[in-house]
Amino acid sequence: MKSAGCGNVQPGSQLAWSACLACFMQWAILICPVVLAQSPVVQSPVLESRFQRTARYLQDATPEMRAEFATSALRELAEVYMAEADLARKQAEDQGNGSKLRAWSMAVDQYAGQIALLLADIGLGLPVELRENKKEAVTVVVAGRATILSHPRVDQQATYEQRVLLDFCGRSDCKLLTAQAAVAPQPIPVSASQVNPIWNFTERGPVCSHDGIELRFSGVRNLARSRATCQQLLQEVMTLVNEIAWQQRHGVTVQWQAIAIHATPDRPEHVVQLNGTGDSVLATLPLIHSSPELLPDITPWLQASVQSKKPAALQLDAARYGWEQTGD
Repeated sequence: MKSAGCGNVQPGSQLAWSACLACFMQWAILICPVVLAQSPVVQSPVLESRFQRTARYLQDATPEMRAEFATSALRELAEVYMAEADLARKQAEDQGNGSKLRAWSMAVDQYAGQIALLLADIGLGLPVELRENKKEAVTVVVAGRATILSHPRVDQQATYEQRVLLDFCGRSDCKLLTAQAAVAPQPIPVSASQVNPIWNFTERGPVCSHDGIELRFSGVRNLARSRATCQQLLQEVMTLVNEIAWQQRHGVTVQWQAIAIHATPDRPEHVVQLNGTGDSVLATLPLIHSSPELLPDITPWLQASVQSKKPAALQLDAARYGWEQTGD
């Protein structure tokens, strides 16, 4: 869902809640029997996200797999809307006169309750369908009643989709759903193993290294902090390269020049955007996120590693990212 009434207002403001309430009440206050309006014809994008391809594959998969996917998607969506309702109630209390916010929270609570009923219907074995419309949204239909799998905040849609995929693929085998047949399978760790860097003490300062990455510090006065920083950096980089490799294995096209990292509201994970279709990596990467110049610096190494090439040595200076005081 890309809410027309919500796109041009500041999230969290009373104006935003009022606009969102108006558009929300128009289409989503109750989940109704399926009547899909004809959407304007738009040109299909060159790329499709893994979420879209997974949903399309599942249209012709077994009923059990469709039910598993719908359960993951609806459960996560219900949590999203309950969190939105809690936020609206808190803001109403803070403002003291937030009648519109209270109305919004009641509407969202009601919507989350309807999603819970759909989950109960799936548990009873009622038929599940997955549909797509011309706006690229995926719709879950349970016994003739539908809901669009769309986060109420457009900028959080990719995060929502990634959480659904993580949950679904954690309980179902996704290897055959979106894998590229032309790519020779290679082992990819589920998560990065513990990194053990090598330390070398030089005249210019200590250097830690692992798999072609070197991080130089200017002194040994805060060696314990330097060791922790090095360990954190390498762990995050190896986690990221494994996650991107896994996504590429499943047919995701990585647009390396557009790769970006964002925080997720009220959660420890970060979203690494891989392309313009919404594919992303969801991982906890506090050091990479807090150092804006770091991701562009490590991207060539990431690209070479993911493409199974021998990456060129990557030399990083801790002072460049503010990880030590000059003269440490």
